[in-house]
Amino acid sequence: MLDQILVAVDGSEASKKALEEALSLAEALHAEIHAVHVIEIGLVPQVSMNTEPIDAVQQSVVAMLEREADEILEEARRKAAARGIEIGIQKRWGHPGSEIVGAAEELGIDLIVIGSRGRSRIARILLGSVSSFVVEHASSAVMVARG
Repeated sequence: MLDQILVAVDGSEASKKALEEALSLAEALHAEIHAVHVIEIGLVPQVSMNTEPIDAVQQSVVAMLEREADEILEEARRKAAARGIEIGIQKRWGHPGSEIVGAAEELGIDLIVIGSRGRSRIARILLGSVSSFVVEHASSAVMVARG
């Protein structure tokens, strides 16, 4: 039984499709649903989960990434609410694949729904495909939604 669904959202068309698929499944299965957005710490040099930005430029980049994450998660909340679905929200920092898999384990997720392509083709080439990482490392089922 699929009682817990996690959907990864990054604002891309593929993640919007993943959100729609996850909401439809949650609705049909009466499952609990969670959305996660991961801010890639590699985008901000010398910033990790345990340190503060060291200069004004880094601080402004971090603030921009935080605002963008909040907007993406709020859009997920609005789309869920429009369908009468309550959605849990998580904003995390780190490697997107690792953080998605970690969130799924922490929440006891039965199904992860993720888009086939994220926002950045260059990042995908350099860092590898997040969806491929999740498929390979998740202990739960993974559904990859094409955008």
